[in-house]
Amino acid sequence: MRIERFDPGADEERLRACYEIVASAQQEDDPNGPPESYARFRGWWVYGSAGVPQQTWLATSDSGLPVGCYVLELPDLENKTNAFCYPIVALAARRQGIGTTLVAHIAEQADRNDRALLMSVVRVGAPGSAFAASLGARPAMRGARRVLDVGPALYARLPETRAEAAAHADGYSLRRWSGPVPDDLVDDVCALFTAMADAPREENIEPEFWDPERLRATEARRIAQGTRWYQVAAMHDASGEMAALTLVDIDPAIEGWAFQDLTVVIRPHRGHRLGLHVKVAMLDWLAATEPHVRQVMTYNAVENEHMIGVNAALGHRVTDHFDDFELDVTAGRTLVPAP
Repeated sequence: MRIERFDPGADEERLRACYEIVASAQQEDDPNGPPESYARFRGWWVYGSAGVPQQTWLATSDSGLPVGCYVLELPDLENKTNAFCYPIVALAARRQGIGTTLVAHIAEQADRNDRALLMSVVRVGAPGSAFAASLGARPAMRGARRVLDVGPALYARLPETRAEAAAHADGYSLRRWSGPVPDDLVDDVCALFTAMADAPREENIEPEFWDPERLRATEARRIAQGTRWYQVAAMHDASGEMAALTLVDIDPAIEGWAFQDLTVVIRPHRGHRLGLHVKVAMLDWLAATEPHVRQVMTYNAVENEHMIGVNAALGHRVTDHFDDFELDVTAGRTLVPAP
């Protein structure tokens, strides 16, 4: 087997091979999630996450068939001792030691970049969960995926929910926009993104600091993916400060789905139902601009009781749980496939 690094922005053939590996395995790895579109996949592999440097690798058999691949993220602003990896083995090539070989290769690359800890995430009950445990990886934090069904039942509940949220949000006004953040709001949005540091996270993960460069890099990826995205903010009337923000993505290639990116309320303005307020306003907006949406998907750490409460009030249902795993790089380098 050969494992070779490639440039996903220049090598469409290898990138397409990686996509086919991921897409073909979805029924086993994540049967309850919507299919990954090639545009969305390509944007991630080419542009990375929020400007974080990354490597992309493709594994091929001795006969040249693609059998596995991975992305390795190597943060250079925060989390400089961590490496975030996303390995996957082609469905037909599983249980042959290829996954173990990939993880050992990942650990070698991480070590070369002075990383001490490998991190990844897998769906509870998926083959990758048992595989991670077999390598000695430690579960660190559990998250839940929730889906909101959009239709008559939701629209029947929204007026009461909207009134309840608005009654607690006196002194705040809503502002919304689609696409890139308007220049006059860039600093506010960066502050809200940075405020996500308050959200539950793993002990070994440092929160991200957002500045205009990081924000615009993320928007460039969305544009390259062909994504439409919408943001609704709650502005504090007295101070002009942005107090809450919610963001939703629409991938035109994934019919019927919307993807909740984040919802955040900064600490001084909590207790006014602003998270619910902006999310209801978002649903009203999507009903008018994206009437084809039938499901909205979001993720929350199981410890995030406040946002879980907001989602429960709207009617989200849990579809799956996901575990974050950690593996020491030194342990990963010594892995040997079972005979």
